[in-house]
Amino acid sequence: MLLKELINKSWYGTIGYIAKEEDLEVLEQYILYNLPVLQEHVGIIVATNYGEDLQQANADLWKKYFPEVVILDLKINRGPNFGYCDLDDMLFDYCKDNSIEWLCKSANDIIIQESILDKKIKEADFYYTTSVGYSALFEPYTVTVDKVYSTAEYFYPQTNYYFINVSKVDYLNDKQHVDEIYNKVQEIERYDGKAWEYGFKSCEVLLKESVERNKLSHFNLIVPEKFTILLNTIKQYQIHDPSHKNIMLDGICHYPYKNEQVIEI
Repeated sequence: MLLKELINKSWYGTIGYIAKEEDLEVLEQYILYNLPVLQEHVGIIVATNYGEDLQQANADLWKKYFPEVVILDLKINRGPNFGYCDLDDMLFDYCKDNSIEWLCKSANDIIIQESILDKKIKEADFYYTTSVGYSALFEPYTVTVDKVYSTAEYFYPQTNYYFINVSKVDYLNDKQHVDEIYNKVQEIERYDGKAWEYGFKSCEVLLKESVERNKLSHFNLIVPEKFTILLNTIKQYQIHDPSHKNIMLDGICHYPYKNEQVIEI
């Protein structure tokens, strides 16, 4: 089947942080770039937290292109890691509460080429891209193409773009764990944002646990040939960030740095 068939029965759910009015100008550029793909989805759900009072402006922007958009505003912003989980859960819980079967979970800084509509996929419960950085190329992980595709020994999904069958999942993130570590770091006088140093599992691990706990079948959206090039690129340039920022990977790009070069694979 083609990815377009999955998109046509999925709701597109995106998360983001709007710090200032200029962020809305950037967001509109991203919406316009993604429009041909976004219009293929059943509907749009937007989960956002804010640095200023821009809730109405954000809603107006999305409704300019999608009048029936679902706007979910989170009043509390718990910052990186914790805030991401909160927004992801807000999307997932909305889908669960409203009997939405398929969610395409994305983010405001994701851009998608129209060519992904013709991507060939197999039947699965979860579609994703792999999170991998320079350190994972060595012990104890030693990531290879075989470990990702043949044996699935290395399964570490990205959280910024994936498709999940909500009807087959009990819950997304372990909220008790997220709250526990958040409360712990609030007691740290000079907390530096490194939640993992205080026991936070990472958003990716929480997603992985959800997929495995619910025994979801999964399919990698990146073909092995492209992933091989990605691994070589990561090794050559020693890219430690596993979220592939500004790398257009088989039609999908996490693009937070709009004024910097994009590597296309």
